Amino acid sequence: MDGLSESEAQEAQRALVDQAQRRAELRQACEAAVVQWQWAPENAGLQRPQPLYHQRYGLPLPKLLDEAPSTPRTEQQYGLDANGEIVVAREYVGADEFREELRVRRGDTVVGYRWIETAEAAGVNIARFRDGRMQSYVEIWPQMLTVTDMPHGSLIERYAWDGDRLTVIDVQTVIVFGAMPATPDVTQIRPSYDHAGRLIELREHSARGEKVLYRARDSAPSIAALHRPVEDRLVELLPALVGEHVNEPIYCLALHYQPEWPLPPNVAAGIERDRREWMQSIRDPETLWLTVWNPAEFSSYSGESLGGRPLTDVDAELAAALAEIPENSEESREHGRATLNRVARRLQKLDWQPIAPVTADFVVFAVDLELTHLEENLRYSVPAALRKRLAAQRLLG
Repeated sequence: MDGLSESEAQEAQRALVDQAQRRAELRQACEAAVVQWQWAPENAGLQRPQPLYHQRYGLPLPKLLDEAPSTPRTEQQYGLDANGEIVVAREYVGADEFREELRVRRGDTVVGYRWIETAEAAGVNIARFRDGRMQSYVEIWPQMLTVTDMPHGSLIERYAWDGDRLTVIDVQTVIVFGAMPATPDVTQIRPSYDHAGRLIELREHSARGEKVLYRARDSAPSIAALHRPVEDRLVELLPALVGEHVNEPIYCLALHYQPEWPLPPNVAAGIERDRREWMQSIRDPETLWLTVWNPAEFSSYSGESLGGRPLTDVDAELAAALAEIPENSEESREHGRATLNRVARRLQKLDWQPIAPVTADFVVFAVDLELTHLEENLRYSVPAALRKRLAAQRLLG
């Protein structure tokens, strides 16, 4: 971390110390400055000052509500001062429960103080401006006492401008999860514009390569078209991976995915000896099939793909294809699951006998972490006759 970054981080740490003593005072001053209250839907994020925040994180551009909700539950409330700046932001998480940010301007610097609904300090952020354009943004999240599974750490961003056009965002993050060591990261985000100055793309560059964070809908191939090379590459890659790492009979191949980031999946193989044990020891039919199709139960699976490496590390062509898909868009997430179902369906049709030791009722399917779409996904990739055969063995509901 260079001298300027260290100075900014130290200032944020000092503000964090002050925060614990000053909530009542800050709230009184900020509320007194409010001349208008506005309401917005959940995840509006209007108080987030970073340039291109919504595009970077795949959030829809916020819209205000016409009137205040009778009982706020997930909505967001904003208090604006006489200059139209947000000085109070409340994110409701239930009736009369909200997370709060109080924002204080000091010349060209705006400091935001945040608390979660338990009134514990959740962090501070400092935004610096020059000539109306943000030059840097620093945020620090302390280690929570009441919420033990929340990460803590710091974020520092710097912005380069060409007139009114943002050209570069330099990002430094240090994120700590529990007792795990800190994981520093340095990335750079570069916007692209069309001849009229409209944002058409955001690309993130790091030591891991580059990836698209955002792309305007009408400026590039469709999301479906971008998923096609990913689908083809997975269909080619996965049989080779199974052939290399599977040495005993397996009854299934599961493409295990997170709903928020379906691609790439982790690949898990269900071992036949495990299935035989479950069929002998588990009497409840629903418990049995929820166990048999849950990768978290597989003895050979630890949450990593076969071979213990992410698929993007195994195959550069797959990594390059995935980098072209804006991972933060809702449309990309929906297509990701559909892509995995198509991959599973195509792999199901292969002759697996020359590839690996598989059972006669071997199946390939996609499944999310919570098994939310398990039955639907199985219906998509597994032929009806085979599903009927599995159901006769109490292996499907």
